[in-house]
Amino acid sequence: MSVGNDYQVLARKWRPQRFADVAGQEHVVRTLANAVAAGRVAHAYLFCGPRGVGKTTAARLLARALQCSTGPTPSPCGTCSACVEIAAGNAVDVAEIDGASNNGVDDVRAIRENARYLPSRDRYKIYIIDEVHMLSTPAFNALLKTLEEPPPHVKFIFATTEMHKVPETILSRCQIHTFRRLPLAVVAAKLREIAKAEGFALDDETLSLLARQAEGGMRDALSLLDQIVSSCGPNPSPEAVAEALGAVDRRAVNAICAALCRRDATAVVSLLGEQHARGQEAKRVAAALCEELRDVLVAKVTGTPPAELPDHEQKEIAALAKEADPAQLARLFDLVHRTLGDLSRAFEPQLALEVALLQGVFLAPGAQVADLLARVEALAAAGPVAAAAPKAPAAPVRAPPPPAAAAPVRRAEPPPARRDDPSLPTTERLAALVAAAIATSPRLGTALKHGRLRALAPGELSLAYPAGDFRAALLVSEKAAIDALLSAHFGEPTVLRLFEGEVAGTEPSLAEREARGAAAHAAAVREAASSSEAVRETLRVLGGTIEEVRVLADPVGRK
Repeated sequence: MSVGNDYQVLARKWRPQRFADVAGQEHVVRTLANAVAAGRVAHAYLFCGPRGVGKTTAARLLARALQCSTGPTPSPCGTCSACVEIAAGNAVDVAEIDGASNNGVDDVRAIRENARYLPSRDRYKIYIIDEVHMLSTPAFNALLKTLEEPPPHVKFIFATTEMHKVPETILSRCQIHTFRRLPLAVVAAKLREIAKAEGFALDDETLSLLARQAEGGMRDALSLLDQIVSSCGPNPSPEAVAEALGAVDRRAVNAICAALCRRDATAVVSLLGEQHARGQEAKRVAAALCEELRDVLVAKVTGTPPAELPDHEQKEIAALAKEADPAQLARLFDLVHRTLGDLSRAFEPQLALEVALLQGVFLAPGAQVADLLARVEALAAAGPVAAAAPKAPAAPVRAPPPPAAAAPVRRAEPPPARRDDPSLPTTERLAALVAAAIATSPRLGTALKHGRLRALAPGELSLAYPAGDFRAALLVSEKAAIDALLSAHFGEPTVLRLFEGEVAGTEPSLAEREARGAAAHAAAVREAASSSEAVRETLRVLGGTIEEVRVLADPVGRK
């Protein structure tokens, strides 16, 4: 009794037989067809791109175009011996080699030896090497000379999913074509065409689910179609397909997204529980929700759903975008995306996702800056609330001036004459020197700025640094430049003396003074903002809270 069968998987049965049949790679097949028609076929090609997008198929089609009895032609007949044998993978003059298992230098030497001989029957000897990046370095080196100047009857076609692993010496000798991931809509349309021809009844939702799971690969999409027909029959429901593939139900994801936008905590918890009961990992649900939020935000801000989505998904996204707030969508995406990264480390990922989404439900309402300003201006114009006595609107919060601990450092162009003013206090004279030094050399001027002043006397400037401070070492290495700078600034020969580890009893450096002043200024700004009556009233009207106060201006060097 025979136990064999003649079934051929869909990925092989529906492999493209013409350049025009290759879906989503028109930019490549058009170039190849034009090259064949014009007689400008290169001696070596490299096809690179993700798995299952048509690289090996395009290589076989190019081989058929070159070997066809009616050619070379961009439209091979498909019936001659060469076309039939190449399609079956057993052509005598077309060798398909797996680079992963034939990656040694001896394998390449065998190719090089055989390439010297004329084809047995057809026009060319064609070598198709798949996953060429798997060849060893000696094997690549053995291929170089033959690849650069092959016999006129030899063509090489390489395919790889990892072009960055192919040596530059090989890349420079090949004509490179990059294959793209297929858009979701393209994969779904091709699946619809094949399903109809095979007699399968698949709705748009099922086709979209298969296309999404394939992640841009047509071969993977056809393999999944084979799988779900075997598992669920020729007329599967979207729910059955999602369960068979272990995929996240897009309708459930859409419902979770809608519940978040409507701040419906009960629906969020219920929907997440249903996905958990179906065995869905929290991380996969979060990833699908990220995609959904991104699509809704794009539809909201551009007015059009992402073009790569199928028609029925575009309608769902557009409907959800109408009722969503863009600021809220952006904050929800940020929250879910951060949670997605944390789920891998979570002890209970399902609970972590639930709490994160509940946090999203209770996020403070988002609003555009223009809307907030309009509401604050209306508040100021209307005056205080009814219970309070009338009075003028509160003045804007003004930051107190920074402490006068150190004179501000201002940059200036170095004049040709002496710049020091002996009538100034010593600290101000040092500040003027540092400003002049920074204008000449920011690196050396900054190093001087961190030194603690010990003495400033005619002909000498003494600074102290903590032990091991790299700035002291820098000044030592640049002593000649520093001394010249000091002499030009003070108008007389002046040298720098350094003391390392002797900072006890010295005054803070200019850099330390500035840092203390900036910290005090920032604290004063925060205190003023937090205690301002105008700010408190604004928070009351908008229903918000102060989460952070940022000081936007640095007190040092402000205009």
